[in-house]
Amino acid sequence: MNIVAGKARGVELVVPEGIPVRPTATRVRKALFDSLGDMTGMRVVDLCAGSGALALEALNRGAAAAVMVELNAEHIRYIEENIRRVRAAGVAAQTIVIQSDAGNCRSYLPRLHGVPDIIFADPPYQESAEIFGKLIHDEYFCKNMAGAKLIWEIPDHPGAAGEFLKTIPQNGKFSLKRYAGTMFLITGVEYVAG
Repeated sequence: MNIVAGKARGVELVVPEGIPVRPTATRVRKALFDSLGDMTGMRVVDLCAGSGALALEALNRGAAAAVMVELNAEHIRYIEENIRRVRAAGVAAQTIVIQSDAGNCRSYLPRLHGVPDIIFADPPYQESAEIFGKLIHDEYFCKNMAGAKLIWEIPDHPGAAGEFLKTIPQNGKFSLKRYAGTMFLITGVEYVAG
């Protein structure tokens, strides 16, 4: 798996073997990021970062800072190695790696120092809809992340999109987009004072 664009284009990322990591495929990342356009100066968060591929791709396309949230300590070692490889290729951007459960936003949001432009999320498929529903209805998450664009990879099993759509807040604006055969739910994080 390689970085698709930017200074570190072609740099090979390391991915843990034999454990349940399912990095977003290179062709999917290319299609997704090509659709996002210029990322110069953006701040991104990568939830359930795995190998850090989404955040590192954003940095290679001009993002100024990336926070990678990952629970598994072994995955974090791979993320740190991938950061080292991208920096060695000349990418100088701020990176923060936080060991935390993505669903427990109170453990990592205080370390973000403001609202990111984009939040990427690609949790393990069996937990994805549950984590999405938990965050999108968490007042603390919505208040602190209001205005961020949330890009969530939808699991590839039949009916998965429906599981997500039933958790979207009433009158919530969202779109489902397919990039290179992979579906993403894209929505803005909104806070409505209750």
